[in-house]
Amino acid sequence: MAVAINIVGAGVFGTFLRTVLAPFCLFSEDADIAILAVPFDAYEDVASAHAGKHLVNVCSVQDATNSICLRHSDRVTGIHPMFGPRSPAAGRTSIVTLTNSCSDEVLEVFGSISSLVEFANGERITGETHDRMMAKTHLQVVRLADKINAIVADASDIPDECLPTSFKRLKAMAEQFLDMPPGTKSSILANSHWSSSAKLGGNVVKLKV
Repeated sequence: MAVAINIVGAGVFGTFLRTVLAPFCLFSEDADIAILAVPFDAYEDVASAHAGKHLVNVCSVQDATNSICLRHSDRVTGIHPMFGPRSPAAGRTSIVTLTNSCSDEVLEVFGSISSLVEFANGERITGETHDRMMAKTHLQVVRLADKINAIVADASDIPDECLPTSFKRLKAMAEQFLDMPPGTKSSILANSHWSSSAKLGGNVVKLKV
């Protein structure tokens, strides 16, 4: 029998998860497993509203949100899907940052649509190491996007036929950035490791589920 899951959140990402997970689970608001597909600043209220459930943290920042979920349940799975509605289906990965004795069902569902990853040497990625990695990658893309959008906006008075090819490419990139949902962007910006310079070692390997 397929596992029952409640996806909390009707935004872009929550809607996307309902689409891609539909073949692998059943959806029910009464399900014991609750995937919190909400922005960072909504985690406290939403986790509290589903206290005692198996809470699945899929936020773009994991350390603080794992802690929030653990205040409301002793069953928390932290997993960050590294893809969204515009991402290619091939090569999808999900970073696992926290598990519990009931996580296998959740990992199996997400393992059906992506590869689950952790560091080598037997050490699973934690919420903190995840956030330090995202501070060097995900967060930097958002910060760069703001700069690129400002540059493009400043040149809005220039006709397209007068734009150099390099700027047209920059403009196309800016248009892609505009597709990022506000909730996703605010969650990424909630990363506390703005200027982390710590080295992260080890190879990324697939988890078996």
